[in-house]
Amino acid sequence: MKQAIEYFYQKADYLNVGPRKKQPQSSYILVHQGLVLIRLGKVELPVCKGQGFWLPSGCLSAVTVLQNSVISSFDFSVRSTVSMPNSAGYVLPSLLVAGIAEQLGKTVESSWDGAHGRLLRCARDYFSSVTPDDKYDTKTLQLADAIARLDGSERLKRSEVLECTGFSEDQIALQLKVRDCVKKMKSGQKLTNIAQQASMPEKELMLLIERTVGAI
Repeated sequence: MKQAIEYFYQKADYLNVGPRKKQPQSSYILVHQGLVLIRLGKVELPVCKGQGFWLPSGCLSAVTVLQNSVISSFDFSVRSTVSMPNSAGYVLPSLLVAGIAEQLGKTVESSWDGAHGRLLRCARDYFSSVTPDDKYDTKTLQLADAIARLDGSERLKRSEVLECTGFSEDQIALQLKVRDCVKKMKSGQKLTNIAQQASMPEKELMLLIERTVGAI
């Protein structure tokens, strides 16, 4: 990180499959559109439109941003002198956070001493006082289970998958299938075997991966 606090706005033109790793900094991910999946241990949690999730530095996690999702992220370096939350969990975006994200999206200059820097420091002070919700409610766990089952032969037909994410079950299932193939390719498995497991011709699979993930 170049600054102690950084803000990014991202429209995911492609599926973004993040590796499982320890967070080098604390991050807040705010979803404006689409779906982000955050794996913590054995659970992969959905972060839907209008939701935000806090990941503290040192947290072992993997973040997947589905294609065509729109997100904002606030990153806070371990160099920060302000104490930040040390547990992972949902943090509902307040009007303050939403307003800061909107203004940062409009700000052209990125001076640490100007309006940009003041907005970032305001966000830091706000997040330093929040308590992430790591007691996941029944609806969250049911949605996580429904999405997880899309990756296999058994599916739960839940209308809230579409309502919460903006994606159909088939759209999510396809992206999860591509993600699985990409992980296998990166682990060194042969394309022939991966295509057989995916029940697709090699050429068709590579075209699907290219359309969904871009260059690997």
